[in-house]
Amino acid sequence: MVDEREMVASFLKGEAGAVGTVDSWISRAAWPYQRRLAERWDDVLQDVRLEVTRLLGQGKFRGESSLRTYLWRVVSHTCLDQIRAQTKWKWADLESLEASDGPAAGAPKALSSRHEDKDLLLRVLDRVPADCREMWRMIVAGLSYREMSLRLSVAEGTLRVRVLRCRERAVVARRELLGEVAGERM
Repeated sequence: MVDEREMVASFLKGEAGAVGTVDSWISRAAWPYQRRLAERWDDVLQDVRLEVTRLLGQGKFRGESSLRTYLWRVVSHTCLDQIRAQTKWKWADLESLEASDGPAAGAPKALSSRHEDKDLLLRVLDRVPADCREMWRMIVAGLSYREMSLRLSVAEGTLRVRVLRCRERAVVARRELLGEVAGERM
């Protein structure tokens, strides 16, 4: 335990030996995620290093497990957060968008459908509480549950439950607006 505390202190001071050891542990722990994060690999490793430094600097390592195990968990959680964030955003190549043949033949109908969907969405949003709308704004902005929980000063698990409850309220409101009963349209 004393050696691990010394390792943390040496790492935070920037001593080459400790930094090299911690960095090698980070690299080994992150290796299983390398293929899934290939395009952003260097950025993800940097984010992991920043997160490890932040947590160790705040004294979050309590010694309940070995330092290596603690780092392994931090690396795994950070990499998984990055993978989840990657799936939120679907990037389109501008050249492929420009190469498309303009509006499709069914565009007026699709446009009308989009307006109806937008109207329904706005009506559902009017029916849910303001705190739900605020949480959804943060989700759309790309904030992680961790970032949201820090901003709202609640535990991450509590926040996840609140988001689930808001989603349930929105589903009920949508069903009411569409005149659905028990999943069937009237």
